Amino acid sequence: MFTGIVLYYILKELGEVKGLIVKSIIRSGNNISIDFKRKSFSAYLHPKYTHIALEKIKGEGFYQSLFRGKVVEDVFQNGLDRLLIIKMSEELQIVFELFGRRSECLLLKGNDIIWSVKGRKKDKYKVPKPPKGLNILEADNNELLSAILNGENISGLTKSFVNRIRDEKKELLEHFVERKFEPTVLDDILSPFSLGYGRKFSTMNDAVIQYFSSLEEKDLLEEKRKEILKEIGREIKRFESVIEDFSSVKDPDDYRLKGEALLTHIREIKKGMKEIKLNYLDKELSIPLDVKLSPEGNAENYFRLYKKAKKKLELAKKGKNKIQKDLEQLRKKRDRILQSEDVEKLLREFDKVKVKKTREKPSHGFREFITGNGYKVLVGKNRESNHKLTFSYARPYDIFLHVKNAPGSHIILRVKDKNKPPPFENIEEAAIIAVRFSKMKKAGLVPVSYTEKKYVKSTKRLTQGKVIMEREKVIYVRLS
Repeated sequence: MFTGIVLYYILKELGEVKGLIVKSIIRSGNNISIDFKRKSFSAYLHPKYTHIALEKIKGEGFYQSLFRGKVVEDVFQNGLDRLLIIKMSEELQIVFELFGRRSECLLLKGNDIIWSVKGRKKDKYKVPKPPKGLNILEADNNELLSAILNGENISGLTKSFVNRIRDEKKELLEHFVERKFEPTVLDDILSPFSLGYGRKFSTMNDAVIQYFSSLEEKDLLEEKRKEILKEIGREIKRFESVIEDFSSVKDPDDYRLKGEALLTHIREIKKGMKEIKLNYLDKELSIPLDVKLSPEGNAENYFRLYKKAKKKLELAKKGKNKIQKDLEQLRKKRDRILQSEDVEKLLREFDKVKVKKTREKPSHGFREFITGNGYKVLVGKNRESNHKLTFSYARPYDIFLHVKNAPGSHIILRVKDKNKPPPFENIEEAAIIAVRFSKMKKAGLVPVSYTEKKYVKSTKRLTQGKVIMEREKVIYVRLS
């Protein structure tokens, strides 16, 4: 819950920036960082983790020729809204709209839109009017408390924040409306004011960084929990299927009875018979016969089948008992993981789950690697494989990589969340793999081009495996 009042205090901690010179602008996916030499701040525009923090991010230079060296003329918040405008020399502006799912970053020349994260049409930009409501900084305690309890619009707070804090204890609300500056994080509440309890921080920026780091960590935990449960669920189904197969093993006594019946009525079996019906031990038996075998040979064949089925049944019983024990253990572990709130405990539980891999090799047919952060990197094996990987298997938002101006495999970095680009270090790891599977693997510093797969094209005029890249970026890597 990044609110306008939090942005207000972040900007106070940023301090005076008028007259500062822009050193660089860095972009990593939809995250933008501005460096003023001794000061920096970054806007994170992921729909779920939208916020601004006073820190730098790793990424690539962005519109450097346009903004580097420009002087900051003003930095201001639109009322107490979650909207920040940075005005620079030569009528350049950067606008951050920090509205959750509607978050946006726009680069302006005057009021003309040069670029936007969401590809907004390049027309005139008009600053939206801030929402009306009681000003959180100017209202007295009773006014603010009444507005929260009645769910009214409050300038500086979002509707969701008001609804959330209204459900808390009266003691917490009484502390909040006093508006004593004491940045606090309490569960899913991020407040610049004391709440009476919760984790307290010396700066608003520290509270913001901790709040969103914890939020992402919880989401990653939940994602990991789902992955673990999905894998355990697959194993449970497999075990249940094996148990079902064990249960379908035929009763060996049926073969024994047929063999004994044939020996008892051996004289009734005529040459060339395909089947005979016999009464044996008060049972009517229909017995298929092999016309190539003698009556004695058919009886011996059923005794062989009896011994084989008996052994199979014994093995099935032992296997079934073992699988049932393993299945019960998996179900217990699944239940404990469902109830676990502790990350380390969750991982310990997962480590104990001995899940057998059903496939030793990837089913898709490409080489597969895993980065340090757990992202998959897929590598084509030849021209056909490259084409299939890029144009049949990769998703539009996956990252395509290829050594620049040299033969090599197509590389796809699988993106986990289409709204959140992978950390830059994963692109670096994928680039190293691209060099390793190219003609440049023995070279020194090697340029690797990369872009989102949706910007990779092929035409009938190009031979299979060759592509045209749009909006490509270049990273330089060295194998040794």
